[in-house]
Amino acid sequence: MPVRTPHFPDLLFRAAGRLRRWETALMNLLEKSGCREMHPSLVMREGVPQDALRFFDGDDLVALRWDFTVALAGVVTRRFPEPPGKISYAGGVFRRPVQPWEAVERFEVGCELIEAKANGESDLELARLLMAVPGAIGLKNAILHLGNAALVRRPLEAEQLSPELTQAVVSALSRRAPHRVRQVLEGHPAAERLTAHAQALVSELGGIEALKALDASPYAELLTLERQHMAQTLQSLLPILPPNLELRLDLADVEGLDFYTGPTLRLWAPGAQQELASGGRYDGLYPELGKPWQAAGFCVRLSRLLDLAETRPDLFEQP
Repeated sequence: MPVRTPHFPDLLFRAAGRLRRWETALMNLLEKSGCREMHPSLVMREGVPQDALRFFDGDDLVALRWDFTVALAGVVTRRFPEPPGKISYAGGVFRRPVQPWEAVERFEVGCELIEAKANGESDLELARLLMAVPGAIGLKNAILHLGNAALVRRPLEAEQLSPELTQAVVSALSRRAPHRVRQVLEGHPAAERLTAHAQALVSELGGIEALKALDASPYAELLTLERQHMAQTLQSLLPILPPNLELRLDLADVEGLDFYTGPTLRLWAPGAQQELASGGRYDGLYPELGKPWQAAGFCVRLSRLLDLAETRPDLFEQP
């Protein structure tokens, strides 16, 4: 089993073998889909966040790689005059833990689709790829949640909420608590509308019936395109759904709302306390870096899968 010195995992025999097999299987899957592998430097020198593992290189404050998406974006914007299309990655990221039992070094495999213009086919392709992940690593059963950050973002932007109120509403939705939305917006002109919207978002978690719940939202017309996109995605994926995978719509997915701009993906397993993979569309990243490109991707969190395989080996096929 993984033996952890303070926050740094030492993977012994079985876990080390599992990590290598899973990395190989997933990178082969991504290569067959047309992804080309990139391996950004372990040391990052720009925009070092507080939760990164930081140190001084001479007089310069630098950090170990804390996020593949950010690291790849830096490389791509410096080295490519045109968007590179599909890329993949594998390796470790280093972040200071929020909880004392979390490791600093975390193993990941993922892919990014970087394009001149976003299109629904890319979002669908990402979902298809993520659907294949459980089979590639021998996970017997899994649940894929499809969401869309715009279902929350667009109503909040339409009401021009302050950053503080926006954060309070997002926090309430993350707890699936519409009554808290009403509380934090007490006295605000949009309180009733946003509370009704929150109730619609959390009322269903499932198939196409979840979208029907949005009929009760005051912002139903505003979100017409997003609803159509989610319905089309669901209809496209259901006929090719693997027998060991359940597909659900999650309208109230607000995790990463400050980053994701459109469709989101989250992979779960029975008994897992945290998502095992996540991703979505984040069309704001590259324009902020001076490139008018669109992007989407997902990351498979192998460290969480290793922990799950240790505590729930019954969830995995034996190698």
